[in-house]
Amino acid sequence: MLILGGLTAPSANATEVPASPVASVSHSASVEAQYRGIAPEKVLTQGLADEGLAVKDVEVGVQGIDIEAAASKPSSDFAFDLELAPGKSYGEVAITDRVDGQLVTDTYDIAIKESTVDRAVFTLTDQVTGESYTYDSSTANTSVAFVIPVAFAAVSLSTALYYLAIGAAIVIGGVLALEAAKAVSKIIAENNRRSSSKKRDYYTAVRSGSKVFISPSGLTYTQAQNRGRAGGDVWAISRDKAKSLAKILNRSGNPIGAEKHGAGYLWHFHPYRHAPNMHSFYGSPS
Repeated sequence: MLILGGLTAPSANATEVPASPVASVSHSASVEAQYRGIAPEKVLTQGLADEGLAVKDVEVGVQGIDIEAAASKPSSDFAFDLELAPGKSYGEVAITDRVDGQLVTDTYDIAIKESTVDRAVFTLTDQVTGESYTYDSSTANTSVAFVIPVAFAAVSLSTALYYLAIGAAIVIGGVLALEAAKAVSKIIAENNRRSSSKKRDYYTAVRSGSKVFISPSGLTYTQAQNRGRAGGDVWAISRDKAKSLAKILNRSGNPIGAEKHGAGYLWHFHPYRHAPNMHSFYGSPS
């Protein structure tokens, strides 16, 4: 396995990477504020345009994620098409670039371990050769030797995941979570189509900045309790379910709430005296 970004011993056929097709991204609160309130698809389109990539297509939802982009400069043939399976942090990416005068498209399996505004970690596995390349934005350095065109793709994909984390989806511990405004209505619709034995009342929730992200994969009541006891946040399908969870996590007194912390936030309960210190969310941002 070749580690992209902390690479100390490049392979013999590696070549020094020239300037990346995308600029480095500032992970600052000011950048997040710049895109606050903008639809996720527009965040990706505008953000990648600022980094030299023109978005051809973008779809984000519980049915999956698809981001297709290409270099804005006519002199570059670089392009990628990222597809993630519904509710999953893995999928495949097709990478196109001109190598030694020939236009080449290679397809890789992608497994994302982490994708937030602070860090992106993922592995690309060549579907033909089986060779794997792991990229970690926290150690990435475009001045070291990478395998081309994977290096360009790694930086570009990291940039796309950064803007995806700002507007629509994050990955923590290999689990995909969608921004609440994007996830709630579709989760409810999907839940309503399920048989009673497969319905889920609780879902993993993760706070990142001012947003709450929700995993489309449901939790059983026992799993929701275990997550809450460990201090993890949970989103419930209704106000009563959210209150019930907060109550059972601490029977010493009544739950705190319901409350929310401003316009655009989610209503939630806390267990009595914030013990354990978790949020039991419900509803949509309002």
